[in-house]
Amino acid sequence: MMLKRFIPIVLVLALSLTLPVNATYNIIWVSEETDRDGDGIMDDQAWVDLLTTQGYNVDVQRNYWQTLDDDKISTLNSADLVIVSRASNSENYINGDESALWNSITAPMILSNTQLAGSNSWGWIDSTNIIDDMGAPLMDIVDGSHPIFANLLIDVLDESVGSGNTTFLGTADVGNGTLIAIAADSDAAWIAEWQQGVEYYNGADQFAGGHQMFFVAGTQEGNGTPQGAYNLTPQGEMIFLSTVAYMIPEPATIVLLGLGGLILLQRRKVLF
Repeated sequence: MMLKRFIPIVLVLALSLTLPVNATYNIIWVSEETDRDGDGIMDDQAWVDLLTTQGYNVDVQRNYWQTLDDDKISTLNSADLVIVSRASNSENYINGDESALWNSITAPMILSNTQLAGSNSWGWIDSTNIIDDMGAPLMDIVDGSHPIFANLLIDVLDESVGSGNTTFLGTADVGNGTLIAIAADSDAAWIAEWQQGVEYYNGADQFAGGHQMFFVAGTQEGNGTPQGAYNLTPQGEMIFLSTVAYMIPEPATIVLLGLGGLILLQRRKVLF
């Protein structure tokens, strides 16, 4: 059941990520050399820094993944998780048979680039209706039983970052996937997942090579503002880190302790 009222959550007392002994999780961050605000720092670097500080081994080779070959596909498939940044320009990943190749990746994947999810790109969602002026809507939880969060309306995005906007597709229909969250008061998917082997939607003719997650995050670029910049609130950061852990096989344990209670995520289960 969705809750239509805003329930503030304060989870600020502690956030710890505990990795199993002698375990290192390898994440490939797919991105480009994007510095639209000209500050000398890659627009999405804060995402990489966040994951690194949480103990993940993050492989960042900017511009490297724009053309795939057998060796690159093998490397992607060997990762514990692949994250495609919003700072990746969609036109660089759909040339020739690139869409099918990306969809064939068997490693778990999180896609944060809305344009690539559309039916004219990787074909995850049957829509090309791009909405890039919504500001920072609240997240409306559709599947409150999903392991990455409880059933709440959550203030996830920081509207003060960059252009203040984050790009969504104008539909909540994720076909044969599972819709997990939408932008509040809109018909725009926020988080969705597809299991391995599933056709994204009937007629897409594109299939999930592995467990795949659509997670809208990172700023919409503007005049002199960065593309794909880190724009999560503390609550949004917790959801993102929970999603990362959920997507990695035999994920790390995340303990979120705050005034809202104790949430323990371990082996893809949430205990309250």
